Amino acid sequence: MEQTRRIQHIDSLRGLAVLLMVMVHAAATWNPFDSIQPTLLAYLISGLGGLAAPLFITLFGWGVLRNESSVPQRIFQSMFLFIMQILVNLTSPHLFQPFTPGVLSLMALLNVILPPLSKYFTGQKLHPLFGLSVVFFAIQLSFPEVQGTGTWSDRVAAESPSTILSNLFLTGTYPLFPWMLFAVLGATISMNGLNEGADLPNTARNRYLVGFGLLFCIVSFYTSRANGALWAHPTADAYLTFFPANAPFLIAGGVGVVLIWFLLQNATLTLFQSAGRLSLTIYIIHFIPLTFMRNFDAHYSWGLGVSALAVLTYTLVWVPISALWIAYYPRANIESLARLIRKSLF
Repeated sequence: MEQTRRIQHIDSLRGLAVLLMVMVHAAATWNPFDSIQPTLLAYLISGLGGLAAPLFITLFGWGVLRNESSVPQRIFQSMFLFIMQILVNLTSPHLFQPFTPGVLSLMALLNVILPPLSKYFTGQKLHPLFGLSVVFFAIQLSFPEVQGTGTWSDRVAAESPSTILSNLFLTGTYPLFPWMLFAVLGATISMNGLNEGADLPNTARNRYLVGFGLLFCIVSFYTSRANGALWAHPTADAYLTFFPANAPFLIAGGVGVVLIWFLLQNATLTLFQSAGRLSLTIYIIHFIPLTFMRNFDAHYSWGLGVSALAVLTYTLVWVPISALWIAYYPRANIESLARLIRKSLF
């Protein structure tokens, strides 16, 4: 979302989020294995990649409450995000159908749903984040079938309007339920910043919550190892699953996002700021090279080492690209296009 002034650590967080998105997509593209690998490297990539979308959505929720756009402007922004989602799908036909809902369509929904709820983020005895989490977790435990299966083809299906709506709200890759929780987390952080002068106050309560979340992650990890089960995996039967996003993943993702936010909100890290200013642009265009190079690992018989190097290189190359882009073509990006169209319309 557009801001009246740049906030350095927010740009750094956005840059880190989009680079993690690039990393996880590159890792999925250049995967030399045909089976699940419960290795330390696999867990590292899964762990960091698993924080990409939660951080992305949390930051979006943070920005929505600070954006003072009118209702017509928000509707335009949502329509623009829906169109960008279709553009992403068209650049990756091997992954998505043209109207497959994704992370950008989720943002489009949140852009119109979250602002009317902002009045509930202050002065409430039961905090909305806690209350919504209890409700969502109860639904997940009581009705696990509501989120659909872990089959990728089902989650990206878009053959009919009913399928599209189902995947948009419940059964897709990033459905409103339960991914809205991360946006509510971002809105909560945003309200803290507006009311208390800091995004995430280093209070005893926050430290206890993070400690509890870390303890939960550690216990679940060692429990999975003791039972010979997978701890985390995007789609397979594991303690933490991404598709669908189960309750343990939501807890772990929220704790990871808060830890990253704590680390960067007082840091002077500038490495990711340019990428943060171009986060939407990078997210959309990074799929194009991956589409053209998606068979490189099979064609050239890449092993684990070469694949890991390719993923790391492809991820980090966006750091200098974004810096040069901002330096020489600061207005030639999708963010500027959205602002230009909105200015002409409103």
